[in-house]
This record gives sequence, structure tokens and C-alpha cells, in this order.
Amino acid sequence: MEIINGKPKDFVVLSGDDILTLPMLSMGAEGVISVVANAFPKEFSEMVSFGMRGKFNKARAKHYKLLDIMNTFFADGNPGGVKAALDKLGLCGNNLRLPLVKVNKSVNIKLSTLIDEFYGT
Repeated sequence: MEIINGKPKDFVVLSGDDILTLPMLSMGAEGVISVVANAFPKEFSEMVSFGMRGKFNKARAKHYKLLDIMNTFFADGNPGGVKAALDKLGLCGNNLRLPLVKVNKSVNIKLSTLIDEFYGT
């Protein structure tokens, strides 16, 4: 927050943490480099757009809808969670090269359940 508070006008601060994106936008950050947006681009970009326009009630609703998914994505490290989600969504295979590894079975099951709940299936 100190960086945002004291930054020059032509200096852009982006969030690098999906979970902190909305709070950072509320403090003056101007965007995000996101992992979650790879699997949920519409929902995450809507949250960011609402936040950047000061529509924090709408942004907060999107944030909380994605919160459990965001937390679970990083339960076993990155990019294992997003790769498992992309596989579940049929967007790409869950293939990783060492030193990266797939998420453990319990995280994979939890992600699958959260995605089903997210889409109401």
C-alpha cells in the first residue's frame, strides 16, 4: 500500500495476487496479473472492471464467489491448481513438467466440487 500511496502519477501498480486484487484496486492499483483469470476469465475480469470503476458492491460479490476457488488454486502451489481446473473445464490437459507437480488428490476433489458448485451442476 505504501507503493500505491507514494507512486508517481505515471507509475502503474498491478496486483500479482488474485486474492488481494480487489483490496488493491480499492487503494488505487490499476490492474492485475492473474492466475485465476485463466480458468474464470469472464468472472474475474468483471470483478476487476467493477473494482476499477468504483462499483465495489458488485466487485465484492464476484470476489466472494471466486474466493474459495482462488484459495484452493494455491493450496498445493502454482500452477497445479489452475491446471487441474483447466482440465476439469475441458480447456487443456493437466500435464506438468518437473519440478512442477499436480495437486494432491484431496485438492483436486475439492476443486472439482467448487467448480461444480460455481456453475450450479
